Amino acid sequence: MKVYDVAVVGTGSVGSAAGYYSSTMGASVVQIDSEYPPHCKGSHHGETRLMRHAYAEGEKYIPLVLKAQCLWNDLELKTNKPIFHRVGVLNIAPKNTDFYKNVLMTAQQYNIPIKQYTTLEIQKRWPNWTFDASYIGLFEPDAGYLNAPLAIETYLSESRKIGASQLFGFEVIKIQYCETRDFVIIQSADGKEVYAKQVIVCAGTWIGKIFPELPVQPKRKVFEWFNISDQKLSEEKGFPAFAIQLKNSATYYGFPAKNGQIKIGRHDGGQNISTLNENSEYETYTNDAIEVEGLLKNHLSGVEHLSHGAACSYDMSPDEDFIIDWLNSKKNIQIVTGLSGHGFKFVSVLGWLMAQRALGKAIDYDLSAFRLNRFNDKTE
Repeated sequence: MKVYDVAVVGTGSVGSAAGYYSSTMGASVVQIDSEYPPHCKGSHHGETRLMRHAYAEGEKYIPLVLKAQCLWNDLELKTNKPIFHRVGVLNIAPKNTDFYKNVLMTAQQYNIPIKQYTTLEIQKRWPNWTFDASYIGLFEPDAGYLNAPLAIETYLSESRKIGASQLFGFEVIKIQYCETRDFVIIQSADGKEVYAKQVIVCAGTWIGKIFPELPVQPKRKVFEWFNISDQKLSEEKGFPAFAIQLKNSATYYGFPAKNGQIKIGRHDGGQNISTLNENSEYETYTNDAIEVEGLLKNHLSGVEHLSHGAACSYDMSPDEDFIIDWLNSKKNIQIVTGLSGHGFKFVSVLGWLMAQRALGKAIDYDLSAFRLNRFNDKTE
């Protein structure tokens, strides 16, 4: 009977990195997923994810995101894969919003290069944007976007090279510590079992199928690709990725156009769901096709008709901050969940940190803000 040093349950995002870094540290590793990652039944598909450092979500994330960037850079250098695209990120919001204040404050506190633009200056440099004078822009030149599926493929392929085992199409229904044998038993829907000294659970949106007591709400979200009529919106012409908050608090994100199409999504909104079947295809809901209408109609020109869209899912925590914690007093089962639609940029650092903790190594990062007990949860 084989007992792995580390088992990773859910390898669509953080789990792919956790398995890789555990393997590089010399552990025997098994990576488990109910699907065959990368796939389109979670949060990581759709080609691209923003990589920004000055962070509207708060300063507790900055040390993590800066380390994440270093790890992404290292992975690119090692594998020669074009994972990170340094195209810059333009943040635009009204001057009085927490969104604007937090981006500016975190940039100043951590010496992150950033340049402030008035709306007239924004329109002069990127003429397709139009905002009134109550808005302001903060451009971060060293930010950009990640090729999410390629990142996962790279972590998984590199893990295999090192010697990690991979069990895909393995639906986990139960994870339980066995005190008499001092290891964790991972059980599949068809009765198969895997054994490990340490388990890292990164099951994303559907972690509640394994641990229903966790305060995680799955949410269906959509994003869309539009044809462009103006090449100034393209990556080749220097158009940046962007994060926009309007006066009504609607929040949008997007990427420079490639191959004549620009991808745009809305971060807020969406539909709460409880099963995978409810994470239905694009245009199941009538609102899908008008998700970004408010941005396109009033603020961004050069975008033509819709090409296609897709649906993904967020694993929402009650406060939209991550949940990173040990799940039992033995400290051999840890979880990463509640990434709430802004987690992919952290995949590298979260996987690295979980691997270190699983192998008993000290970490130099404060994760106390992400503990489960902040919700007064009774989970041991």
